[in-house]
Amino acid sequence: MTQTAVQRILQTSRHAIHLTEGLQEPQKPLHPYLLRRTYKRYCERMRRFIRETNATRQRIEVIVEALRQLMAVDMFRAMLKAEDLVNMPAELAERISGGQGFSAEKKPDQTVMPGETLVAGICPDAVELLEDFGVHPKIFGLLKKGTPSRQVEAAKLMVALDRVTFISARVIIALTPQSKLADPSIPRKQFFGIDADTFEGMEIEFAALSREFLDANECLGIWSLELVAARGYLHRLMDNLKVVRYLAGNHPSQFETFHRMWSPDFEGPAGG
Repeated sequence: MTQTAVQRILQTSRHAIHLTEGLQEPQKPLHPYLLRRTYKRYCERMRRFIRETNATRQRIEVIVEALRQLMAVDMFRAMLKAEDLVNMPAELAERISGGQGFSAEKKPDQTVMPGETLVAGICPDAVELLEDFGVHPKIFGLLKKGTPSRQVEAAKLMVALDRVTFISARVIIALTPQSKLADPSIPRKQFFGIDADTFEGMEIEFAALSREFLDANECLGIWSLELVAARGYLHRLMDNLKVVRYLAGNHPSQFETFHRMWSPDFEGPAGG
């Protein structure tokens, strides 16, 4: 981020006043019970969200595979043409042809480059991510302990979890790997009742879940739209009597798949 962009943040950000004051880490230590409880809650929440996202992706793949098999059949393609059902959602057609649908679109590179200009030790990208949230001033004091890339990751995680809170920031920073701390030479704090091996396991699990969760958070909305579009096309197919009779008589497996996915009783992305 350029110096001009940094100045713009200082002039326009709702958090600018906090970034010009001394950013101090909270003096009161994080209680081990609070660390464990928040860690468990966030891990379970991330696992649940990841399962939901994977279920949505899997449903798309089931529909795509069934259609791909049918599109290899000349009679089925001829029927689609005769019944004016050739046109399907572009992302569905792309997946059938071997593409990745909307998920293939390139996302902007959000890597924080070395030498990034900081504002009172805070990465401007992290400030922008938190712009729409009321942020406790001490959160920035906590974020300052991480590297710029970790600050951005922590901000994304709080936003995705819908937990832009002081406690969230404390737990995320507490579980930050030593290599992602602004000063990795500072000894890690010890938590009563949590031995070194247990804490390392918590740190590793939280890091892995966080990465998968943030990836899922970027994909779920896109995949949900793709699933809605795919089910809309199935509705057109299953609403056509000739197609239904043909599938039931010649391709019972695909017919069952379409019926299950098209049914009003179909469980949406959060189900299953």
